[in-house]
Amino acid sequence: METEKKQTNSQGRQKRRTRSKKQSKAKGTPKEKVKKGSGKNSLLPEQHHKPYHSNLPQLPVKKVHEPKETCVICGEVIEGIASALTHPDGGFCHFDCVLNKIKEDEKLSLLQKVSYIGKGTFAVVNQEEDGSFSFTKKIVWESSEAFAKMKQYVEEIKK
Repeated sequence: METEKKQTNSQGRQKRRTRSKKQSKAKGTPKEKVKKGSGKNSLLPEQHHKPYHSNLPQLPVKKVHEPKETCVICGEVIEGIASALTHPDGGFCHFDCVLNKIKEDEKLSLLQKVSYIGKGTFAVVNQEEDGSFSFTKKIVWESSEAFAKMKQYVEEIKK
C-alpha cells in the first residue's frame, strides 16, 4: 500500500509541475546556455568600457646621451658604459677585455676558468671531477670606491 502511495505522489508532482527543469525560477523562460571557456558570467550585464584618452599634450621624452669613453686595454669606444669596469690605473675598459686580460695573466689548467663573481671581483674557478666548483684564487679588479666614482661620473654626464 505504501508503494502505491509513493507512485501516486510522484505522478501528482509531475502533473503539478508548470515549468520544465531547464526554465529559470525567476522568469519562466529557458536558461541561457553558457559556452564553456567563454569567460563571461551570464548573470551580470555586459559592460563596455571606453578607453580613457587624456586631452593633455604628451611630454617629450628626454634622450640620454651616454659618455663615449675609450677602453684602456683595446683602445676602442665603449658603447654601453653600464657594462664597463674601471681600470686600476685609471680609465674605463670593456668587461670582455678585462676577462681576456685576466685569462692571459693567469696560468690556467684545462679544468680552470676565469669567472666574474660580482662587485668588480673575478675568480679562477677549478672544476672538480665530480662536477663541483671551487675558487682557487680571487682577483679584485675594481674597488667599491672606484665603482662609486664611476657611477657619479656617468650620472653627471647624463644630466
